[in-house]
Amino acid sequence: MEERKASKRCGGVFPFIIGFLATCVLGWAVIPGLFFEKVEQPVWFSHAVHVDGQGMDCESCHYFREDGSYAGFPTNEVCAECHAVDPEEAMEAIAEEGIDPNDYEAIMKAGIGAIEDNLASSDDKMMQAEREYVVKYLIQGKEVPWLNYQYQPDNVYFSHAAHMNLSIEELAGMKKELASVVDPSVFEGDAPEQNCNLCHLKDIQLNDEPPAFERNILSGYSKMTMKMWKCERCHALKGQPNACYTCHK
Repeated sequence: MEERKASKRCGGVFPFIIGFLATCVLGWAVIPGLFFEKVEQPVWFSHAVHVDGQGMDCESCHYFREDGSYAGFPTNEVCAECHAVDPEEAMEAIAEEGIDPNDYEAIMKAGIGAIEDNLASSDDKMMQAEREYVVKYLIQGKEVPWLNYQYQPDNVYFSHAAHMNLSIEELAGMKKELASVVDPSVFEGDAPEQNCNLCHLKDIQLNDEPPAFERNILSGYSKMTMKMWKCERCHALKGQPNACYTCHK
């Protein structure tokens, strides 16, 4: 009888342990991924084409305004400096063809000279992406609704100006302490001139295909949105304040 009771007790423990481990695996490895969906950027964009191909630098599109605020994504006004399609002329040509200006596919198939003759791209894939940008946004007077990989919640204030002078070479001395905060490969090789790699996608200037935006289906935020504990860790190592009002305004 005693042996049978002991056997029953053990039989109750093992299923519990197995169930507990299965729950941990589901909770940490499986379920979180179900809350994210991959979304493509509205227009295919190649950083490599603009940086390597056209000799542009980060500040050509991402710059500080005169008041010190950060411009973020480039506007049509900036893009039109190179993508020189005249919106009025293009719209007149579309009207002459009898095409609805909101019928983007028809406009792109029509081969309208006012658009096609001013496209700067050199191969079919790039030209199609440029054509889509011009037809759907530039001549329509609409800004591209780019998906911000590191968009911050409304109650978070992040100043690029306050971080622009951070030196990767200097921070390399703390790479062990920063291993959980910054991609360790950032500190390998010669220190780059730009310190964008500390927070943004590494070597984005070499990227030819925009990575998918992983959006949280509940909050709408990106999976890459900076986490508060990472900011606090770096602030602590650099001897900077970590009070709530430092970042929350």
